[in-house]
Amino acid sequence: MSEGGNVKVLNETGGGGGGGGGQDQDVDSVAVSQRLQKAMLKMTGKFLDEATGKVNYASLRSSDEFKEYCELTGQLRSVDVEKLDEKEKLAFFINVYNALTVHSLTEIQGVRSIDSALDVPAFWSSHAYRIGPFVFSLDDVEHGILRVNKAHPSTGRPVMAKDDSRLRYRVSDLEPRIHFALNCGALSCPMVRVYNSANLEVALEGATRSYLTQEVEIKDDVVRLPEILSWYLDDFAPDQLGMLRWIKTYLEEKDQVTLDALTAAGGSAGPKVEFFYNWSLNKL
Repeated sequence: MSEGGNVKVLNETGGGGGGGGGQDQDVDSVAVSQRLQKAMLKMTGKFLDEATGKVNYASLRSSDEFKEYCELTGQLRSVDVEKLDEKEKLAFFINVYNALTVHSLTEIQGVRSIDSALDVPAFWSSHAYRIGPFVFSLDDVEHGILRVNKAHPSTGRPVMAKDDSRLRYRVSDLEPRIHFALNCGALSCPMVRVYNSANLEVALEGATRSYLTQEVEIKDDVVRLPEILSWYLDDFAPDQLGMLRWIKTYLEEKDQVTLDALTAAGGSAGPKVEFFYNWSLNKL
C-alpha cells in the first residue's frame, strides 16, 4: 500500500498483468474482472454472514483468501476499462467499489478497532485503487464513474473536474439501482454481493427488492426510509413523491397498498416521511 498525499492506494504493489510490479503489459480486462469476482466470492462465501450482512474482518485479514485477493488487485493497474462494454463496465465498477470498501476496512481493522467508517477521516476520498494509469478513490468510483459525475450529496459539487481524464471511464447513464448494490461498510448499507455482466439485470433487480423490502417500514402512518433515498433522491425522481412511486414497485403488496393510501390522504404534500441510517460498522 502506498500513499499519494492523503490518498492510500492499496494496490500499488502486488501481481500485475505480466507478473511484475508497476503497470505491466495490457491484460484482458474482462478476464481480470472475472478473476476478481471469483476472489471476492471466495471471501464473501467464507467471511460474510448472509443472514446479517456482517463481515468477519479479523478472520478475513489473516486468511489465504484475502492474501490471494490483494495479490490479484495488482492486475487492476494493467486494465483498460475502455475495452469493457457498458454492462461489463457497470459490473466492474460496482465490484471494485465493494471490494475496495472491504479491503480498506480490513486493513484499518488490522491497525485499530473502529466502530464506524465515519471514525476514519475522509474514508471515502482517502482509500483508492490504481486502475490502468489512474487512481480512483471510493468517492471517485461512486460519484464520478457510476453516478456520471453528478454532484456529491455532501458538497453539492462533482468529485471530478470537467477536464478530468478519468471521466472517459464513466458509465453512459446513471443506473439508480446501484444504490442498492454499493456497500459502504455500515449496517444500513446494502449487503456485499458480487456482480457480473451476464446476471447484472437480475442481480440489480434482486438487490433492490431485497434491500427495500427489508429496510422500508410503514408504521403509524409514517413511511420510514433509509437515508440513501434522501441523499440521492434526484437519482430516482425529480421530487419525493416521485421517489416514493419509484420504490413502491419493489415493496411487498401490503406495503404498496398502505403507501398508496397514505399518499392519497396526504394530497400534494404526500405521506409523512422519516429517514434513518445506522452507521455502525458491519463487523462480526
